[in-house]
Amino acid sequence: MSQIDSFHCFNFVEILNMRKLLSKIDYTLTFRLLLATAMCYTGYIQNDYMSGTFGLFLAIYAIIGAKYKIGCGYNGCANTPTYKSKEVLVEDVKHIEFTEIK
Repeated sequence: MSQIDSFHCFNFVEILNMRKLLSKIDYTLTFRLLLATAMCYTGYIQNDYMSGTFGLFLAIYAIIGAKYKIGCGYNGCANTPTYKSKEVLVEDVKHIEFTEIK
């Protein structure tokens, strides 16, 4: 009976450690670096300096973006609505008088 209890306890601790690890991963940075690696690899294989340079630029942009939490993926996209913008829109709509066109 004690082996089963220790097995369940081990799995619980393992699950908690995995959750901590997954919560620390920056998925936006991971995706950007994966894209940059693919571009650099393509540039290297095809002897194309432009795609390799672009991949290097993407890697630098990913690291700087992750450090300062800027760009899409960090709640800073170009068209991200804010609470106040929704509030202003609702107030503007309330003041519109609708007339029936005959």
